[in-house]
Amino acid sequence: MGKTTMKKIITILFMLISLTGCQAAIYGTASEFDMIDVGMDREQVVFVLGSPVSRSINPDTGRTTLVYKKMRHAISEWPRMYEVVFEDGKVIGFGEKNSEVSVNNF
Repeated sequence: MGKTTMKKIITILFMLISLTGCQAAIYGTASEFDMIDVGMDREQVVFVLGSPVSRSINPDTGRTTLVYKKMRHAISEWPRMYEVVFEDGKVIGFGEKNSEVSVNNF
């Protein structure tokens, strides 16, 4: 391989690594969920995870769900969807919402 080809490869790799790092900075990583516990209130969850991308309320159960977009880890290719479910204002469950395939089909 010539020097020019090697420089192009290194430049492309650097760009890919930089873009992946930017997404982790924008979305945060799923490791933030390590600080979430059952029984926390919404204010505590938002303090740890930031603002959700969406919120829904189930009229039948009264449960509120906050949905977050997070990178699985700092070098993930794309973000995944995670949710936190509340009942009576307290966390009753949380975790990854969808599979990798269903989140990224546009």
